[in-house]
Amino acid sequence: MGVYLFKPEDLVRYGSATPEGLERLKEAILSRKDILIVGSSRSGKTKLVEALIHFIPDDRKVAVVTAYGEFKAFRPNVILIDTSFDGQPLEQRTSKVISKIRALNPDYVVIDTVHTVDVSRIFRELIEDYAFIVTSLALTDDIKEEVKHWLGISGETFGRFDIVVELWRDWRTGMRKVNRIYKVEDGELRAIA
Repeated sequence: MGVYLFKPEDLVRYGSATPEGLERLKEAILSRKDILIVGSSRSGKTKLVEALIHFIPDDRKVAVVTAYGEFKAFRPNVILIDTSFDGQPLEQRTSKVISKIRALNPDYVVIDTVHTVDVSRIFRELIEDYAFIVTSLALTDDIKEEVKHWLGISGETFGRFDIVVELWRDWRTGMRKVNRIYKVEDGELRAIA
């Protein structure tokens, strides 16, 4: 039995996103904006990334930094960089990931909730050269502080993102949805959808 890969229209059909919200995200992706997707555990962060990758044209390369088979290379232009624990020190594993990204020279780098590499170092070294889509836990309403904590980044690095997508999950029903889309201006969040 296979795993179903969500497409943008699936998110609309299931009430997880609005057509207007997805159009804003599509525009951001086609403009190569840096996008941060936040939410609690099992809120649909990876499923949203899968859907958004459908907006990336086939001639653009996508490097996905992931671990333990969490993400599947479901299109020819999606290349996985596995960071599963392998006995190497964190800094060595992070150096290898950075080298692989540079060798691939992708149009987009996706980091899907990975705690097996130093995400803050990847940003410091590569954020000038590549567009990013990154997922992060956010367990409180203070999105900026949560992301800084979970990704180990500074407020300055947080301010480098263009768009933040906040996901919400109803723990009683299991319903997941895009709660709000923010634009990052001067390091602060301004709701746009």
